[in-house]
Amino acid sequence: MNITSTFTTHARIITLAALVLIIPIQGCTSSSTRSKADSKTAHPEIDPTLAYIQNRRSDAIKHYNTASALDLDGKPDEALEEYRRALELDDKLYAAWNNMGRILMSKGNYADAVSAYQIASGIEPTDPRPEFNIGIAYKEVGWAQESFDHFQLAIERDPTYLPALHGVIRSAEMLGLGDEQILEYIRSAQLRETNDQWKDYLSTQYYRVKALLED
Repeated sequence: MNITSTFTTHARIITLAALVLIIPIQGCTSSSTRSKADSKTAHPEIDPTLAYIQNRRSDAIKHYNTASALDLDGKPDEALEEYRRALELDDKLYAAWNNMGRILMSKGNYADAVSAYQIASGIEPTDPRPEFNIGIAYKEVGWAQESFDHFQLAIERDPTYLPALHGVIRSAEMLGLGDEQILEYIRSAQLRETNDQWKDYLSTQYYRVKALLED
């Protein structure tokens, strides 16, 4: 299944730009027995461990950038391979995990997509997008309760994240849920919504939940 319905318009995954971690290379201090001239011309020693880490991170970023270019060129298989190479060198690259998840989900590999998103979620525990993406993956395979749960986790990270508000309201409708918490989600979404079709949908859901609460 693909994510092309009206109510998943806002479910596109935003690709983050990877940040290069610059690790300072520290030199040894000059010995007190050396002359001032020697201290000016001597080259500082490079910590081999730090140099190794820095080189791996640099190579990982190169593979990530190559993968991103391939991704934009519509070559998902080649991009996926480059993301994997990047992560073999540096498994803390949040954007690589997130983008891998998106490609895997587009290919219908929901199990591996969820695994990639879960790792991204652990790396960036305040970012709502990995949990939202997991919610989308579960929605695509028809697991409404799991989808609802992960949309809620995304909202816990950012109560103003509109795609997650959309997702949790849609999942609540699928599950037939309606309580004060869901009503609050609807109100929050209404305050931020600019799309007329979504505004109409949110109004319908508001009255649906109000009716459930009044019964």
